[in-house]
Amino acid sequence: MSTFACKMLSNLRKKEIISLKQKKYRQRYRQFVVEGEKSVLELCQSSYSIQEILLTQTQFDRIGDRLPSAKVLIISNKDSEQLSTLETSPGIMAVSNFKESTIENVVFKNKFTLMLDSISDPGNLGTIIRIADWYGIENVICSPNCVDLYNPKTIASTMGSFTRINCIYEELEDVLKNCKVTSYACVMNGELIQTITKPKEGIIIIGNEAIGIRSEIEKLATSKITIPKIGKAESLNAAIATAIVCYSFVVK
Repeated sequence: MSTFACKMLSNLRKKEIISLKQKKYRQRYRQFVVEGEKSVLELCQSSYSIQEILLTQTQFDRIGDRLPSAKVLIISNKDSEQLSTLETSPGIMAVSNFKESTIENVVFKNKFTLMLDSISDPGNLGTIIRIADWYGIENVICSPNCVDLYNPKTIASTMGSFTRINCIYEELEDVLKNCKVTSYACVMNGELIQTITKPKEGIIIIGNEAIGIRSEIEKLATSKITIPKIGKAESLNAAIATAIVCYSFVVK
């Protein structure tokens, strides 16, 4: 494979990319960072608008022919380590523009939609997006106080699934008041999911890791459901609970 001369990023651009580790700068520039070979390659196949792909010469020699050459910039190992959000840089990253998704484009009929209330852990959000992708759920609606989709830990946890899922931040009350499908709030004292007739559509509401679904959201839900508990654990991880309910509704 041919090689490029190692190029140096300008100090200004380097500072801008490093600043994307913080939410306020991601929002200012409307850009975010994706790291790792799998996620970058999936990003290249998506509808996201890529600003640049930054990789070391070693990584370019491996997969350079699979990347859009006009976007590629080969950087030094030192720059790669400085720019990375990870403890050890994978040697390949991309900077992408945000993709705007709006509630107006969401179709609720004959589909399942995930609704997340106040999810605070980026790993949980990323895993839930990955679960949605696994079960063919296209839309994830997040309350405005949910953790940022473009948090590096969220993006990493999706393992590329963020490229296929519409993640929309919206006031949940407004959505629930206007949607025309049944909504299912996952709570501790609802109807056991195995006793519910398998639905063909609906909104599955998952709450905050520590306090669950806010009372004002729970009141608007059509139905309250519970995953059966056999042992003595106090609660389930939000992402695990999501996977169980999705399996029960979508597959079982």
